[in-house]
Amino acid sequence: MTIENRPAEYEFAGNLADMKVTGIASPVTFVLSADGVQIVEEVCYPDPAGIATIRMRDLLEIAVPCPAMTVGAQSVALYTWSIAGEAAESGSFRCLKGGHLAGVDAAVYLKTNFLTWQPQTRITLYHTPHWLRYVAIVPGCRFRVKGYFTDGTDATFDLSGELAVGIIHTVDATYGTIRGLFDRQITYYDIWIERNGEALTWVQRYVLADGVDGTPDHFVFENSLGGFDTICFRGDRKDIAEPESLNAVFDDRTLEYDVDWQRSFQKNTGYFPDLNARLWALDFFSSANRYHLADGVLHRIVVSDPKLEATEGELAGYEFTYAYAKQSRYLNLPRVPVPPALEIVDPAGELFF
Repeated sequence: MTIENRPAEYEFAGNLADMKVTGIASPVTFVLSADGVQIVEEVCYPDPAGIATIRMRDLLEIAVPCPAMTVGAQSVALYTWSIAGEAAESGSFRCLKGGHLAGVDAAVYLKTNFLTWQPQTRITLYHTPHWLRYVAIVPGCRFRVKGYFTDGTDATFDLSGELAVGIIHTVDATYGTIRGLFDRQITYYDIWIERNGEALTWVQRYVLADGVDGTPDHFVFENSLGGFDTICFRGDRKDIAEPESLNAVFDDRTLEYDVDWQRSFQKNTGYFPDLNARLWALDFFSSANRYHLADGVLHRIVVSDPKLEATEGELAGYEFTYAYAKQSRYLNLPRVPVPPALEIVDPAGELFF
């Protein structure tokens, strides 16, 4: 009995290859456990060539957990497998949600990359939330930040302590949070991972803007690498309310007894500045975990009717409809103190406004 395509020490669920048990004439039993809890036990039968196939991607692509966006540190899920039949073998590996097409092993990718496909330079507002996520697979790594001041000087220091190995680490990269670490105003800042004085990752830059043109809507979504990105769409937004009357006949009269309230928003992304920005936006549409930022609060949303068409060499923008996952017909309108009425008296002593 020979086992092919054993999982490596680190894997992305979306990149897992099928395990193959070759050289067998009878069924084998496959058992898979997550962090010590058994989740799969399956009898696998060989084909006429004596090969039993275990589709690891199908088992784990949806099952692997993704830490919440604000969780600072969480262990990468540890999976243990065993195969018993004509012989018995076992192993273990750590698996992350998502996948990539970089063509390298997960360990190589994780060492040199953050878990994001966002542009390396982000234009941001003061309070727009941002997070950066990194998996430490070697000891001695730490987040570093470098702030740039208006007089041309800069300052660099640690953004974290030494990162524990085998842990998914998340830092708050919001401008307002990073600004509080410096003794004066910064115009932009860079964040990267460093080990023994050497940068392991590329630099993620955030540049402060005074405002955003158009009709900006900020969305936070779980990306295809298991991180969380914030994206801003600046195109038009159309508010669509669709109340449906629920009625019945009582004593020969049709009466309304309730209203089924549905509200959605038709959103245009605006034109994308370049191809990479447009491709990154597709990561938003492939996510099943998305939020809309409104009045400083993240609301879970459901996306429908996306129109994702683009012509090569031309400016492109997308359209889609989103609705809050939790709908309510109730209101929360702001109330403010009413100032005294301005009274003006004319020469005849008459009061007018």
